[in-house]
Formats: sequence, C-alpha cells, structure tokens
Amino acid sequence: MKIDERFADELNFRDLGGLETCDGHRVKKGFFYRGAGLCYFNEEELAEFAKLHVKTVMDLRSKSETKALPDPPVEGAKIIEHSGLTVKGSEDIDWSPAGMAKIGGEAMEQLDKITGYYKNIAFDNEAFKIMINEVVKGKTPLYFHCATGKDRTGVAAMILLGILDVKEEEIRKDYLLSNVFRKKVLEESLEKVADRAKEHPEIALLITLQDGVAERTFDIVTDSIRERYGDFDRYCFEEFGLSFEDRAELKGRYTE
Repeated sequence: MKIDERFADELNFRDLGGLETCDGHRVKKGFFYRGAGLCYFNEEELAEFAKLHVKTVMDLRSKSETKALPDPPVEGAKIIEHSGLTVKGSEDIDWSPAGMAKIGGEAMEQLDKITGYYKNIAFDNEAFKIMINEVVKGKTPLYFHCATGKDRTGVAAMILLGILDVKEEEIRKDYLLSNVFRKKVLEESLEKVADRAKEHPEIALLITLQDGVAERTFDIVTDSIRERYGDFDRYCFEEFGLSFEDRAELKGRYTE
C-alpha cells in the first residue's frame, strides 16, 4: 500500500481497499478510510478529503480530546464522536510524553498497564459497535480515526477487516504500516532517547508505542480474542451480533 501523496505522511491516511480476503477477493476501494484526526489536516488536505464523499466520520477520541481539537465539519457527512478508550483501567495509564518516557520498574509497570489495555480493547467497546453498525447500515464511505490514527484506529481496522474475512497477514501488514507513515516522527523520538535506551531498552518500546505501533500489541489483541471466544467467527457474533449470513452479505457488498 503506497503512501497517499495528497496527505502528509504523519496523518497516517489510507484507503483499506485492495486488501486480500481469505477466499481471494479484495476489499473494494473507496469505502473505508483510516487516519489521524481531521483537526490536523490543512486546507488543501481537507479539500482533497471532501472529494472522497465520506458519509460517516467516526471519531474515536475521548471527550477531552475532541473538545480541545474538534474535527472541522465535513459536508454531507455525519460525525460520530465516541471514545474508543473506554477500557477498564485505561484511565490509570499515563499516555503523556512523560509517562511514555519512563525507565526501569516504572516503565515495566507502564507496559503492564498498556498490555492490559490491549487485552481488553476489543471487548464491550461501544465505539467499535457503533462503527460496525454504521457499516452494516451502509453509511459508507466511512472515515475512522483517533488522534494519530494508529492505536484505537488500528484495532478498529483489525476488527472491520476481520469481519470482511481479510487474511490475518494482510491485517497485520496494515496495522504495522503506521510505522511507515509515521517513520520520521518515530525516528526523531527514538533518536532523542537513544543514549538512555542503551541502558534501558524498555524506553524504546514505550516510545514506539507512543509514536508508532508494535507488533506485540497486534498479537495481544488477536490472542485475547482467540482466548476468550476460540475463533473470530464467534467473536463477531457475540460482540456485534453478526451471523455467518450477515458477514457473507457484508463481504458481497464490500469486497470484489
């Protein structure tokens, strides 16, 4: 998947179209977009975004985030604000730059909390249920985002693509693409802690989680789903009420 030259790399913007399903089909282009908050787009980028004719914008940020930096209105689109950060215990995580630059025991405690967050983010998440319901109702094209379009957005993309039966290796590649789009930001942040990371490698992982994504978090989410439900089919039914027939209909609508 190529970086979209219409948008700055750090916006982490992409069309999920083209990803291959388990039966050899591909997600249709022009239906599902993911990225950073629209509040970070400049005027030229917003003009390009308008050409996508998005019907639904799913803002996964918290109320404090949307209040501080609200999305601009999008003509013809409904903006839905519902935090994807509503995981029990997530309020105890210090997501600030200081919190993500800890070392030693404090860093390990922080990593344990973040691990717990990813173990639970895919369950009873009302924001994800609202988003999938919009997809079921055909309120597409859909653009979904959080702040930087990598964490909450990344898990939301994992779920959406899983529902469409996209190959797991394809979903993993899409998840890790955030490190490609945000390469400059991530490299600059890692450079600042390079000396400390020689003695405390745990800080490099925290910084990666702050400005990029780690493959271990993808595995934590997928492993947790399998541990709780056995397979993704049961997860879809228990969490979103989607039967095999429902998913077949969605695949017929959104893949080719």
